[in-house]
Amino acid sequence: MNRPRNGALWIIFCLLTANGLGQDIPAETGAKPESVLFEPLPVVEAASLHEQTLLEAPASVTVITDEEIRQRGYRTLADVLADVRGMYVTNDRAYHYVGVRGFSLPGDANNRFLVMINGHSLTENVYGSANYFGEDFGLDLDLVKRIEIVRGPSSALYGTNGMFATINIVTKSPVEYEPLRVSAELDTLGERKVQVSGSQYLGHGVNLLISGSVFNNSGQSPLYFPAFDTPQTNHGLALNMDGERGYHTFANLIWNNWSFTAYFNNREKLVPTAWYGTVFNDRGDKVSDGRDFVEASYQRDIGTEGQLRWRIYYDEYRFQGRFDFASDLGTLDARNVAKGDWMGTELTYRFRVPLIGFLTVGSEASWDLRTLLESYYVSPVYESVPPVNRLDRSVALFFQDEWKFSRHWTLYLGGRLDDSRIHQLALTPRAALIYQPSDTSAVKLLYGRSFRNPSPFEQFYADGVTQIANPVLNSERMQTFEAAFEKQLGKKFELQANIYRYQLSDLIQAVLLNGLLQQYQNTSPIQANGVEMEAKANLGSGFKIDGSLAVQATSADPGALVKVNSPARVGKLLLDSPVWRNRWSLSGGLQYLSERLTLAGASVPPVYLVNFTAVGRHLPGDMDLTLGIRNLFNYRYWDPAGSVQEMESIQQDGRSFFVRLTWAPQRTADESRRRGAASSPGKEP
Repeated sequence: MNRPRNGALWIIFCLLTANGLGQDIPAETGAKPESVLFEPLPVVEAASLHEQTLLEAPASVTVITDEEIRQRGYRTLADVLADVRGMYVTNDRAYHYVGVRGFSLPGDANNRFLVMINGHSLTENVYGSANYFGEDFGLDLDLVKRIEIVRGPSSALYGTNGMFATINIVTKSPVEYEPLRVSAELDTLGERKVQVSGSQYLGHGVNLLISGSVFNNSGQSPLYFPAFDTPQTNHGLALNMDGERGYHTFANLIWNNWSFTAYFNNREKLVPTAWYGTVFNDRGDKVSDGRDFVEASYQRDIGTEGQLRWRIYYDEYRFQGRFDFASDLGTLDARNVAKGDWMGTELTYRFRVPLIGFLTVGSEASWDLRTLLESYYVSPVYESVPPVNRLDRSVALFFQDEWKFSRHWTLYLGGRLDDSRIHQLALTPRAALIYQPSDTSAVKLLYGRSFRNPSPFEQFYADGVTQIANPVLNSERMQTFEAAFEKQLGKKFELQANIYRYQLSDLIQAVLLNGLLQQYQNTSPIQANGVEMEAKANLGSGFKIDGSLAVQATSADPGALVKVNSPARVGKLLLDSPVWRNRWSLSGGLQYLSERLTLAGASVPPVYLVNFTAVGRHLPGDMDLTLGIRNLFNYRYWDPAGSVQEMESIQQDGRSFFVRLTWAPQRTADESRRRGAASSPGKEP
């Protein structure tokens, strides 16, 4: 048995000795405030629709910066979130699923939180999913300026699906991006990826950023699944069944107060786990996901304290699945197709009102153009089921008041009213009381309600073989109570602790009827309580430590699905250190999950993962080099399987190595001056 605890201590020792723990901090020059811990002080926008510090935000927030992304060698959004306090990632070999505060039902579509790019929601209108954490997340991390993880309900600002957390990815501006950046990466699990990106000043205040990447990953082979260990199924060995391929594209053009964004991507993934009883070790089983949008947004400062924002957008989602089944007639080639198209607009205005502080008012509307679900057999005989295409239209009004009624006290009051053609009227209030006894500490008392409307797939899809519809399915509702304490101790230490309780009613779950058909139904209410703690330390010369622990317990009926894949404890330890002339840095990380229940009532053992990354920057020839090891001690671990797999758990990857080489020539001084003269969104020319 591997001993990951000893390995983690070994990494800590190496990093400490390489850096020289306990060195004196050089004297600072200039007039930087003593309260600053890590420069620059992080800000968050998604918590209240405007930039503010983490201490001011009416939520418990984690911000991952572009520097941390580069230093720790993150390659996907799943990599980032796996290192965040209280979060954990599950992989069923087709998609990555993120758990938040102990909640991650196997096979769910990541539909109880929001993922956004610059405030634009990626939730699609067919399955209501946010399956965007591996390579199916179409934004390469080189383009990211920061990632904001806002815990707790956000329906008061964003509407449906804003239940457990909101993840907002803020991209770099074309003004600050490199003129040209070319990178290539590969790993021992078969990854092959190339990215080309860059920015250009086009004159007349216009700046353009454009990026594209392609990947073709062979994946791990063979994969062993004990549930299929028979001579008829190749003794449980799936050969060349873990591959994926696809592309990412992103473009952003800024002109004065306008910003235009285009996002197009697609990923095709083989499914090695024989979903729904398909033929095992058959390369015909695959899924393809595409998620695209175009958006135009306008931002303008009005007076000295007012700000107007408007956006209009068009989105589309495409899914294709092929599954081969064995039958007396031969192989049944089954296909599933989902096509979603919708458009929408949003308008917000923030301004100061005498006696009550800053008031934000807004409205949002969206129109479904298509929510098509199709299922059919191609061979041996063509057969189809009636398609589903239930279109919805929705409108919402919301407000938020930010009232600083004394030097140390701030009160947030807000709410949102959502109405739609198909779903019930939803009113979601929000309140936060923040006490800041000093510039370096805050105590937050938080309350909010949230909801999630059932998706067309959950409510209306019926194929007569695996699922029947439930047109009277109600929306999920949740209310959350939370208290948070945040403290900065000089420039060296930062402490955070929060305690929460949520109550969830009308939870939507797939229920088996007569052991054959499933139907999505509203189930019994559940409650959960939890405590999260995190400590950060800056020990001098750039050496940083970040440790966190989350403990939670769920109260529900015996055998309730919410207890599946729900670890009682989630721990993280991260270490970052420069080692030579600020050109080379080392990072190490430990991820811990306590045991988790499977759908069959058994459990998978605890998880201890140690990762290690070395980064070289500004090397000769304008090159950067990233070297990484994942699962350093080759620890064997499993994730609980979902209901579509005929197994209890799925073994995850062992040790792997990756390398990434980046070429990014520096911008000339003349070009920097020209770009600096161009205005950015929200500023007058």
